[in-house]
Amino acid sequence: MAKLAISADSHILEPRDVFAGLTERFGDRAPRVVRDEGKGDFIEIPATGTRLNAAIGGVGRLGIAGMSLDDPETHRIIALGYDGLRPALKDPVERMKEMDSDGVWGEVIFPSLFMRLFGTKHADVLNAAFRNYNDFLWDFCNTVPDRLRGLALLVMHDPEAAHTELQRVIAKGYVGVCIPCAAPNGTRYSDPVYDPIWATAQEAGVTVNMHIFTDGHAGATGLGGADLIQAYASAATAIQYTLSDLIAGGVAHRFPDLKFVAAEFNTGWLANWLERMDHSVYRSRRSVPEYLDLKPSEYWRRQFYATFEDDRPGMLTRDAIGVETLMWGSDFPHHDSVWPNSQDTLDMVFEGMPDDVRRTTTIDNVARLYGLSVPE
Repeated sequence: MAKLAISADSHILEPRDVFAGLTERFGDRAPRVVRDEGKGDFIEIPATGTRLNAAIGGVGRLGIAGMSLDDPETHRIIALGYDGLRPALKDPVERMKEMDSDGVWGEVIFPSLFMRLFGTKHADVLNAAFRNYNDFLWDFCNTVPDRLRGLALLVMHDPEAAHTELQRVIAKGYVGVCIPCAAPNGTRYSDPVYDPIWATAQEAGVTVNMHIFTDGHAGATGLGGADLIQAYASAATAIQYTLSDLIAGGVAHRFPDLKFVAAEFNTGWLANWLERMDHSVYRSRRSVPEYLDLKPSEYWRRQFYATFEDDRPGMLTRDAIGVETLMWGSDFPHHDSVWPNSQDTLDMVFEGMPDDVRRTTTIDNVARLYGLSVPE
């Protein structure tokens, strides 16, 4: 059998239709598609002067997997915006062809443009946009339900609205949601205000996912240049605060069957971080909340997962992290995706390692977590 894998971190590129009706309802507070001739399509929020992804090239820049930024043809395609997108980004049947060519059996689908919208300060606008997106993505993935799993988006600025939308998407059939990788301004996810969300997700068996660059802080939507480099290189620091809060703040303790995923932060840092978490409990026992009846690393192994693309250091320290907590993702169709060389990349990552390690982290863990069929 040819080598196959399931991507725990792939992306949709949201069509124009997901913005339909927002301007009519919310005026200049609503995100909408604008076109700059010769540059491409962008998502703009007039009321805040925000233009998402302006520093890197807008809509087209998010669909260039397998292309080189050194090639002028790549920039020509970026400048076409929506008109330059490959068929696989619009049609789920065409997407299957791209997956098959890369040895990818299934995918878990995160947003692209909407990642930067998580920091929008107007919760009512964001909730309406997310409802549009959640309905669109459900229909897209349900065309091939055995191979695609979409993640619904929740507006955590407004916990009540998020809880209502969670109940709605569970009724549709979603098994996973995506929330900001950092709690909205002035809150922590350990705050009891979020407990109804955790309780409902746990009861329904819904996985809670937190992707890089889904910051919940208002105004954190337009990074570029040096700021973008710093944010990307230091991304693990941000998710460490969130994960520490979910563990030390008692969320994992109160909701022992709830599963969390840290997506695209890679994994090479995890072994050391888990060791420091455990050591912090050991050296400061008197300060540790009484409810923490497990080591932080034990909570991690019970309830948490992290995805990687080409991160061999993480796999070299897999025993300290827990093989059962690691999942591979291709990041298709983004520029830093390993598509169309996923299998060669995985050969490099797993060189010299047992076959069952590759199988566990590229197929079994993700299939089990999201209920995807497993290639035989």
